[in-house]
Amino acid sequence: MKTFMKTTIAAALSFAAVSPAFAGEKEIVVQSQAAMQEWQQDVGNALDRRLVSAVRQTRTDTVSGIVQLRFTLDGAGMPHNIEVVNSSGDGRTDFVARRAVRGLTQLADAPVADAESQTFQANIIFADNADTHKKLAKALTASEQARFAHADSESSVISFGL
Repeated sequence: MKTFMKTTIAAALSFAAVSPAFAGEKEIVVQSQAAMQEWQQDVGNALDRRLVSAVRQTRTDTVSGIVQLRFTLDGAGMPHNIEVVNSSGDGRTDFVARRAVRGLTQLADAPVADAESQTFQANIIFADNADTHKKLAKALTASEQARFAHADSESSVISFGL
């Protein structure tokens, strides 16, 4: 069965990237809202391509679920210290997500001041059909809205993929 994988960029992401951080966290200063949305779309598209490639290269059958990864950038602007924040419940699926994120090259181009010192979060949905994707996207949206609403430190995280 073919797996439907997609990172979806939503307007809800934008407020995470422009909210000032509190309690000593780093503040994210966005150069322009339009540039941030374009960057998120570009990164989402690149991640979609990398996910397809990672599944093919690892010959892994992924399961439906959500994987959320957090990371920083190394000196070359590549993802570094990638951690699984929320697992799909399947190690193989999480591995595919990590592998795909590890190869993203345009993260340092984020239209924010000092992108190299920011924390990034990739939200990735793996689904075996469109209906499952829709349900998981709805759950992820609710989860992200709750995360932003209840934790001041979360405003310092640049999210992409819903």
